[in-house]
Amino acid sequence: MIFMAQVVWIFPKFDSIYIFYIVLMGLAAFIYIKIMNYLHHKQANVVNHWVEFQRYAIARKCNQVELNILHSFYDDLNAEEREVYLLPENRNKLKNALYRYFLKSNANTTEKEVNLFDKLFRSGVEFKKEILSLNDLTVGEVGALEADGREELTYVMQKTADELLLSAKGISKDLLVPGKEAKLYVFRPSSGGYLLDGSVLRTNESGLIFHFNGKIERKGESHLMLTDKISITVSPWPPPEQKKDLELDKNKLLLSEENIDKQLEVLKRIAKDQKENNEKRFDIKETAKPFITLSERLSDRGILFTFPSGISSEIWKHQDLWEVIFSFEKGPEFRIRSKMMPTKQKSDLYLLRYVDADEEMRKSLYEEIRKRGGVREVLT
Repeated sequence: MIFMAQVVWIFPKFDSIYIFYIVLMGLAAFIYIKIMNYLHHKQANVVNHWVEFQRYAIARKCNQVELNILHSFYDDLNAEEREVYLLPENRNKLKNALYRYFLKSNANTTEKEVNLFDKLFRSGVEFKKEILSLNDLTVGEVGALEADGREELTYVMQKTADELLLSAKGISKDLLVPGKEAKLYVFRPSSGGYLLDGSVLRTNESGLIFHFNGKIERKGESHLMLTDKISITVSPWPPPEQKKDLELDKNKLLLSEENIDKQLEVLKRIAKDQKENNEKRFDIKETAKPFITLSERLSDRGILFTFPSGISSEIWKHQDLWEVIFSFEKGPEFRIRSKMMPTKQKSDLYLLRYVDADEEMRKSLYEEIRKRGGVREVLT
């Protein structure tokens, strides 16, 4: 008889070193999870800080180019600065940090930087002021000293009736020459850019005295309008043949104040009509359709008009976007998508506000209006 060898199981000896390895692996896993959670939380905070910062800038009427500039500035800040500068009580810290950033950056034109400062930090009352004298400038106001075809950032430290003490920090030495003819560029969001004519009177290492000679000219972002009547053709957009391809799912549209107000208005009207048993008024008497009319005022941002006879003024409620087409005598034709809305002052005046006029088109339209004697825009 052959006896099979009996298998003997020998269990490994459990050494205390294994406990150390297990604890070490557990600790490593814990640290990894903590680090990943921290990075995720940090990234979320960065996104949230930028969203808040962007919301503030949009509320101050900053355009997309200016938002891009602010994003570059924001990326340059550390995490603590990003959080601190969002606080309303720290606007001066934000202003100083932005000024320092612009002094060391050559990525933007100085005029854009001045415009951005005004939009972000100008008070509500000052927002609408025009500049008629040095009285309309404020201490701390950021401007640009222009001379020899160059523009360099500065700010107002003190002022008199005809002189300004400007910061010389960051200004090239060859511009700090007594007697040099110069202009100071300043900006107001409601009326655009201004050039104050003058000269450099005296300088030292920290400041210069700018003597104002009394002459002010407009420059840059002011908006002009024509009061001459121009024939405009207004059509629902997109046209019927493109509507299906370009129509958004209405169930997914984001609610805006405008949409909510429109819905409330319709609901109030229906409730009133139901109370008066006036069922016929639920019928839409007029659908959106093309029409031709004359402009009352035409600017590089929008058009004021009245509806022609036979066209119900209610159609603006039933169409989101419109295409307006017009041309000038011996000038180009313009085709611009717009939003239509009533004005606040007169019930028979309606506004077509451009939504897709790019900078090149706006400048071309501005120039055509300027050549025809345009005046400062008033659309409301």
